Amino acid sequence: MQLIINSIKSVYLIIWTLFISTLSLIAAPFDWKKKFHSFVMRLWAQHFMQIAGIKLSIEGKENLEEASPAVIVINHESAIDIPVVIAALPVQERFLAKLILFQMPIFGWALFFGGHIPVNRSKPKKAIASINKRSGKIVARKQNFVISPEGTRSIDGRIQKFKKGAFKIADQYDLPIIPVVMMGNRHCAPKGSKFVNPGHIKVKILQKVDLNDYTGIRDCMEEVRKRMADYKHEYEDKRA
Repeated sequence: MQLIINSIKSVYLIIWTLFISTLSLIAAPFDWKKKFHSFVMRLWAQHFMQIAGIKLSIEGKENLEEASPAVIVINHESAIDIPVVIAALPVQERFLAKLILFQMPIFGWALFFGGHIPVNRSKPKKAIASINKRSGKIVARKQNFVISPEGTRSIDGRIQKFKKGAFKIADQYDLPIIPVVMMGNRHCAPKGSKFVNPGHIKVKILQKVDLNDYTGIRDCMEEVRKRMADYKHEYEDKRA
């Protein structure tokens, strides 16, 4: 019986995603500032959480006062990281995401025309060109970059080493960095599972970090990772 329920939920979530993506695509030629895309994206994510049976606890919303624009850095551990972040953070967000997502029919097209940035990891030069081409527009619209500096998904929930991309963007446009830690994602959507499980996810928004307070990008990067890891690893230890 549970398998049937999970299957129905999965089909519904796919239909819901395609419906919202189609709305975004239809509006794209008239949505010059991409505000409608931001609206339907948040609507999609919030309803996604409701149907999946996932409850969100959000701490530190006051730290988002530094957003618009900012570079929001998140940990990466699950396929549902994107809808969780969108549902949890009441700001306009644009993601740097792997190219394969943008190649998906309808959903991927909506991401592209919504102003998100595809990253081709196998071709770094093209990835850099794509970021440079689109990032200026994101800043001009006062939207927020959302980037996972880990690059790849964490298997055990522990935060991995960071790459510099997010911090270089913050440096280039003189933007604050807002760390966000998600806890519980991988338990609601385990790697390899076809279903999203009901559960509780905690989202912790940390205080902003300013690159100008550090001697260089690497020092800032290590400090941000440490702050995020302190929260995340404590959660994983308690859960274990």
